[in-house]
Amino acid sequence: MLEIKNIKFSYDREILKDVSFKLEQGHFLGIVGKSGGGKSSLLKIISGYLSPNSGEIYFQNRKMKRPSEMLIPGYDEISIVHQDFGLDLYHTVLENIRERVLHLPKIFQDKLITEMLDLLDLHSLSNQKAINLSGGEQQRLSIARALIGESELILLDEPFVHLDAPMRRRLIGYLQKLKEIRSTSFIIVTHNGDEIIGLCDKAIYFKNGIIKRIASPDKFYNKPKTIEEAEFFGPINSVSIDDKRILFRPNQYEIHALGGKMKLKVEFRFAEQQGPLVYNYFRTKRGEEILLFNLEFMNSINCIYV
Repeated sequence: MLEIKNIKFSYDREILKDVSFKLEQGHFLGIVGKSGGGKSSLLKIISGYLSPNSGEIYFQNRKMKRPSEMLIPGYDEISIVHQDFGLDLYHTVLENIRERVLHLPKIFQDKLITEMLDLLDLHSLSNQKAINLSGGEQQRLSIARALIGESELILLDEPFVHLDAPMRRRLIGYLQKLKEIRSTSFIIVTHNGDEIIGLCDKAIYFKNGIIKRIASPDKFYNKPKTIEEAEFFGPINSVSIDDKRILFRPNQYEIHALGGKMKLKVEFRFAEQQGPLVYNYFRTKRGEEILLFNLEFMNSINCIYV
């Protein structure tokens, strides 16, 4: 569906360095990395709002024009939720949403608008101007505008940052429905990879404008290649056993009595409840901090296997 070929981009410094990847129809792709690493610039290039220095974008096997070659920047087939939201600030919430579906008959406009107002809890704000909304409310409005247009590809730049947990779950469920019903594809940019582990088909670890790795979220979580990469996809433990550095997640352990070959003696420090899980904190004799997940407190543990 989408092919990015050898994209390079720079301002006063090099932002994107020979970026290439493909996205299949009806798939979720997550792009994970530090803020300021070029992820947002890449989304703007893919959506037709920013011209790369070199490289090409192909959508449905068609080479896409650059913004400098278009009368109005942006592609009809691709919607984007910017971090700056891209709203008409002096229009109301209702007007902002409706302008994305003006090509449809009025009865369909009203049906889709009601659906978006319900999904993103915007009914009570429908007559307020966008400039008077909070940051979180503006983000929800920006998401509504992106979703209502029925684009084939939707780009989401840090879409969950202002959303509370119930709203986040509702939005994820809706995105999954769009994927199933319309075969809509999504690219989600985030610096918090554990947000996309259960959502995306593939993920890209992005660092300093370079793709360092493309793999399934499961691979990133269970088989990270570096501790820096691992930290973007959830808590990670790093310990030395027999002079070998071992990385393991808080759920990747077994508990045994003292003895055996691959053991790690630990001292319990404290625990805290987070939802259904208890976060148990330990320390090794070397002073390495360890986090273990469990459904109960584990202060009696003195030896684990990893």
